[in-house]
Amino acid sequence: MDLSVVLVSYNTKNLLNDCLRSFFEQTVGLSYEVFVVDNASTDGSVAMIETEFPQAELIRNKENVGFARANNQAIRRSSGRYILLLNSDTLVLNDGLTKMVLYMEEHPKVGVMGCKVLYPDGTTQTSNNAFPNLFTEFLRIMQVSKLISNTRLRTILGVKLGRFLGRSINEYLRVYWDSERIREVDWVTAACLLVRRKALDEVGLLDERFFMYYEDTDLCLRIRQCGWKITYFPRFSIVHYVGYRQNKGSYNQLEDLERHRSRFHYFRKHAPLLERLCLRILIIVAMLTRLPLHCIGKEKRLVYLNILRLSLSQPL
Repeated sequence: MDLSVVLVSYNTKNLLNDCLRSFFEQTVGLSYEVFVVDNASTDGSVAMIETEFPQAELIRNKENVGFARANNQAIRRSSGRYILLLNSDTLVLNDGLTKMVLYMEEHPKVGVMGCKVLYPDGTTQTSNNAFPNLFTEFLRIMQVSKLISNTRLRTILGVKLGRFLGRSINEYLRVYWDSERIREVDWVTAACLLVRRKALDEVGLLDERFFMYYEDTDLCLRIRQCGWKITYFPRFSIVHYVGYRQNKGSYNQLEDLERHRSRFHYFRKHAPLLERLCLRILIIVAMLTRLPLHCIGKEKRLVYLNILRLSLSQPL
């Protein structure tokens, strides 16, 4: 078996249907198996899979066990030499997946590959980046990218500031001028992540303490620490309908909270104590600064309060 494909679904019935249909239509020249892990969807996703895609192996969870754990359920059952983690809210655009597998066959030191990821409007979406550190998290928490929306200015600042502040600022502000070039990167998103089974056997499965977010970064870091390469491969493209959920408003609150929970866990695993302490102070100050603002609304104020409580209760 060349390839085992794993999709985790939670209330994305229509997008899941489109994703699977596009995968089966575009994937040629490979022997593969497809697993769909449903995290207790309530939108009819299970019935749709059973009716329209009987060739996919369906794993039904009684509760939402999270992204990492659900992927691991299927990986343990899989048999492919390569494993593709593919988000259910994506659309496969071309047959480049075959080229990705061939590239990994020809480059045995590559442990993980990611592809070109697009927004529905065709613009390039962030699909790879430098490993997180205190500086990158400061930029994200303070939402610096929203203050510098002009692409030309971001490119210039990324290059100029990168000479003094290091690669992190350059990667953060990068506007994908090199999105057509195969290159080595730190990590790639699990929206579309192709991993060599040999590398996965060496480092272990996804860390299930990540409910969602940072599990892909953590996996890539562990794989790279064992001497494997992480590669960006733009000849395979997908559309990612990022953030789509049936109950979008309420689930976005959960996502905000889980992003911070996962951020804390990632830094506990990989960062020294002083850096973890500084991150905690940074988040607490950011939340306390935003809470008094009248423009944020009741819903967002509740999110910030929950993040503040999480920041104060999480172990260092």
